[in-house]
Amino acid sequence: MTNGSQTFGISIPENWTEYDLGGDTLSERRAEMLRQTPDKPTRDAVNQAFRNARRIMEGARRRGAVYAAGTTTMYEDGLLMAGLMVFSLTPPPGEDFSAQGLAKQFSASGARKGEGTARTFTTETLPQVGPVGRIVGVEESEIGGGVSYKVVVMHTVVPVPGSRNVLIITCFSPNLPVADQLYDLFDAITGTFAFGEPAPVPAATG
Repeated sequence: MTNGSQTFGISIPENWTEYDLGGDTLSERRAEMLRQTPDKPTRDAVNQAFRNARRIMEGARRRGAVYAAGTTTMYEDGLLMAGLMVFSLTPPPGEDFSAQGLAKQFSASGARKGEGTARTFTTETLPQVGPVGRIVGVEESEIGGGVSYKVVVMHTVVPVPGSRNVLIITCFSPNLPVADQLYDLFDAITGTFAFGEPAPVPAATG
């Protein structure tokens, strides 16, 4: 992928799909899943999940997303939905430019509700980048009409070399019961991020 003059790469699991930020890929995946889902409660769950995903995608495009990917998979115990987006940001003069400050301001949806948000800041090291800031936890966001939903999130703030710009790699999922497994998966995917070429080593599937 290219962000201005800066090329970067990130590897996603084999069962994930790269999304076009206009939402066409989501529509195709939703139609495919509905064809495979005969019972009404599951179809309702699929429709709701894709409505939420589309809202997140629309907001992401407005806030500077340059890449998006994800998975929507039906298992015996329910629907697993997870996604990744890469945002390109240039902090305005005078604003907190630290990784911690940027990560704390950021959310998967752009409409975070403070009372339902619990996140922790850490410093991590990406193998092909070096030290980065990271926020992990749960965000609660409102989707309209007083209806809210919670997602597991991991935001990783990556400074762009030779620039004031930063890239924020945001991984998210509404599947809170499997948060620990999702954090491991998100960490593996984010760990493949690299600037320039060649492309990074593929992440473990999940």
